[in-house]
Amino acid sequence: MRRRFFALVLLASAGMLALAVPAQAATGVLVVNGVPHENPQRGCYPATSPVFVENFTNSTVLVHSAANCQGPVTAQVGPEQSVETFGTSYFVL
Repeated sequence: MRRRFFALVLLASAGMLALAVPAQAATGVLVVNGVPHENPQRGCYPATSPVFVENFTNSTVLVHSAANCQGPVTAQVGPEQSVETFGTSYFVL
C-alpha cells in the first residue's frame, strides 16, 4: 500500500511538471526611458514617470499609473510603437 501511494505521488508530480509553462520572453529590444532591455521576460517592472517606451519586441507592453502594475493602464504599447505617458510601472505581456 505504501509503495502504491509513493508511486501515485511520483506520477502526479511528473504530470504537474509536464504541464508547467515556462516564462516567455518578448523577442527584441524594449527601450524604457532610454535604457534598452534585450528580450525582456514577461512580468512587471518599475519605472519613473513620465515613461517613454519604444517597443521593438513582438509583445505588447502595458504602462500602469501605480507601482507593481496596479492602477489604471495609461498606455498600451504594441510592437513597433513608441509612447510617452505617465506611469510608475509597466508590464511586458
